[in-house]
Amino acid sequence: MAEQKNTTRVKKALDETPDRFKLSESGYLGLNVFNGVSNDELKRELNFPNSINTYKQMSYHGTINSALTLYENMVGKVDWLFKPVKDANEEELNQARIINEMMHDLTDQTWSEFISEALSANMYGFSVHEKVYRRRLKANGSKYNDGYIGWKKLPIRNQETIEKFLFSEDGNEVKGVKQNLSAVSDVYNRYSSRTNNEVLLPKSKILLFRAGRHKGDPFGKSMLRDAYLSWRFLSVIEEIEANGVAKDLAGLPVLKLPPQYLSSDASPEQKSIKAYYENVMRNLQLNQQSALILPQAHDPDTRQPLFQLELLSLNGSKAMDTSKIKEYYKNLILTSLFADILVLGQSGGGSNALGQVKNSLSATAAEAMLRKIRDVINDDLIKQTYELNGWDTSRMGSMDFDNLETEDLESFSKAIQRFSATSSIEMDREVLNRVRSSIGVDPLPNDTEPMEKYLPNFKSRSGDGMAVGTTGSGTATSAVGSDTSSNNLENAA
Repeated sequence: MAEQKNTTRVKKALDETPDRFKLSESGYLGLNVFNGVSNDELKRELNFPNSINTYKQMSYHGTINSALTLYENMVGKVDWLFKPVKDANEEELNQARIINEMMHDLTDQTWSEFISEALSANMYGFSVHEKVYRRRLKANGSKYNDGYIGWKKLPIRNQETIEKFLFSEDGNEVKGVKQNLSAVSDVYNRYSSRTNNEVLLPKSKILLFRAGRHKGDPFGKSMLRDAYLSWRFLSVIEEIEANGVAKDLAGLPVLKLPPQYLSSDASPEQKSIKAYYENVMRNLQLNQQSALILPQAHDPDTRQPLFQLELLSLNGSKAMDTSKIKEYYKNLILTSLFADILVLGQSGGGSNALGQVKNSLSATAAEAMLRKIRDVINDDLIKQTYELNGWDTSRMGSMDFDNLETEDLESFSKAIQRFSATSSIEMDREVLNRVRSSIGVDPLPNDTEPMEKYLPNFKSRSGDGMAVGTTGSGTATSAVGSDTSSNNLENAA
């Protein structure tokens, strides 16, 4: 018996031994996918396609919409430029020029509009764009006539029309996407030629932008996901507060009926009258009825009116300060979206240094969004454009962005001054172009030699320090001669 158990343990150990190293893929992505749709979230309203309506509702809230607008404005101001490889030859420089021309040769779309639509991945988790090419001929609507294959447009495919993604048999790769137009209101009958209003787009025809920690999920993870619970609680509190305000202002209508109309053994006529007045009270509360006609009937014994309508006034005092609660959830939302710079100073606190830190965090988040967009463009769109034109992809340039953050000229000028004073940097064309760009002047070609006759003659003496002292060793306790650099507070240690 013991020998049999030992044999079982040995066999199990052998079964759990990993395979030998091989170049091909062995494991699986392990996505929780059913019929092309991921089901990775615990909450049903955050799983696609319910997530589309959830995130759209969230975007209507002023707090969330302000954060989305902040990032849209930050991303919208950047400059995009396709840069050739280093030591590019004349042909590679021409290829870079052609790619830059393509960005301004789109039909019914601008490059900034394309980037803005790609940014919708932050709201919905993903964004699908179709790559539409054409030969650069004026007969095809292009501004150019050189015959190269360029971009005609890069239109988005509305997230609400995406039915599912198409996966490989092992589930590790996305092979395409299925678009369903049956729910689109088409009064012009534009999609009638499509079978069941369905379109299958292969992976080679789409650009897929994803947001968040998606773990390989083509649906991505919306940046609004982390703000969902805070938004939900905030919306409930705001709705309750709005109802309370309405009742405080209009009062609560109270209708008095004789007891027999409310008893369980009331006659059919009395029950009918009760149901009528219930509907009237409902309409009054919903502002769907402006007046009420009551019968002038009195109790024969007490001589009191049988039917009486009153408005019950409410005391607006609350046991809890809803303003503080709402502020708490708004701060949670903006913090989760790295957009709390929007409320900095509204409560009376905050400093300039804190504002710079917060602004830097928002810029870092915007830069991360731009990097994801840029990487997809370079790895997919640019590479395919090179292949279609027969260009060498091993010497492929890259798309990049600039001017995300406004230059702090004070800090930048101090850094340049100190580097120059200590001879830590060469004043070559690259450095001078960086200075020119910081003050809004167009850079000169990289092969242009620095023109020393235009450089300022004044040179800072901050590097002299205490080089000459009473002992000649540079260790004196006071400066001598013409060295006035110690008077400059910026040179203080």
